[in-house]
Amino acid sequence: TARLEAMWDVLCQRGTKTLVVARRGELVFEGYADGFDAARPPHTASLAKTLVGGMSLALAIDDGLLEADDLVSKFVPSWAQDSLKATVTIRHLATHTSGVEDAEPSDADRAQAEREGAALIDDHMELPGWKGAFWRGTNTAHSRDEDISPFLAARDQAPIMFSPGSQYAYSNPGMAMLSWCVTVALQRAGLPDIRTYLADRLFEPLGLRQDVDCSIGYSRIYEVEGLPLVANWGGGSFTARAAARVGQLLVQDGVWEDRQLISPAVLRQSLEFAGMPIPEQERKEDPSAPGSGLGFWTNADGAWAGVPRDAVAGAGAGNQVLFAIPSLELVVVRNGSVLEADADRMFWGGLVEHLFTPVVAACRLRSQQPASERIT
Repeated sequence: TARLEAMWDVLCQRGTKTLVVARRGELVFEGYADGFDAARPPHTASLAKTLVGGMSLALAIDDGLLEADDLVSKFVPSWAQDSLKATVTIRHLATHTSGVEDAEPSDADRAQAEREGAALIDDHMELPGWKGAFWRGTNTAHSRDEDISPFLAARDQAPIMFSPGSQYAYSNPGMAMLSWCVTVALQRAGLPDIRTYLADRLFEPLGLRQDVDCSIGYSRIYEVEGLPLVANWGGGSFTARAAARVGQLLVQDGVWEDRQLISPAVLRQSLEFAGMPIPEQERKEDPSAPGSGLGFWTNADGAWAGVPRDAVAGAGAGNQVLFAIPSLELVVVRNGSVLEADADRMFWGGLVEHLFTPVVAACRLRSQQPASERIT
């Protein structure tokens, strides 16, 4: 407990707003900065890629609606007409190895801006071409007459940069296409959208109330060619306890209150290293950059030094994180601003240094203080 208190003090100095730690199903630490409490759901940024994207994919696989190695063209017929897109699989999308370009300024964009003597535009909403359209279509408050749905930008305009499965490159549009595929699979089974599916299969069984304990997909449905699409790359809000319940499900092999919500085999498939390229370029600046499971980050190759190899995480901008270690029955949720000022180079390194390593050290000690509340 003393170590957790000391860790909380350091984290507060580094912009932390919420922290929940659970061990063996017991809530052993809970801290909130001024203005935050257990009932307030912070924005989770790209942690949605795990809580929405990864979990909806795992449940769909568990329900037999699709498989990780299905071709995307099975769900997006137009991709069969493109030689590169025709080879993209669900696994590629879920591990950021599809080659679908991200809707962020690229090295080519930076080089062009330098050649033209122009300032690089970092504001998502002001990016030129399909990239700006992707973000403005996501946030309709900034939309323009010529903008299209972010899903159509991802499907029809985002280029494939390399042979699918040959490299790692983080991609928000790639995650949008994952949502598209899962939605088509749901519709073919007579099921509604991802929001309803997650509520029925995951959130309600965990005791979570939509739009109270959690909300997803920018709180909207994108109707595209008759499909009710839900954003899975961002736009989520979860209370720290709500995210921790999802983490607790992971360390309990998919069981919640004697009910098997997801099979252990499918859960392992999601949490284990998916066998795809690791982020080698990112590791040159941040050695702690992890490889990927299916919608989860994993420590399978020990990128998080001093942390057990079965550790997994979901994470978003500002170091929003859900961290779980099944072998230690440990679940941690942290929300706030970046832990290191140079977050581009130390996104994962900051998490490892200030959160992962200290909490592992704390939970390996015997604590005589009884837990005050069960997370379940």
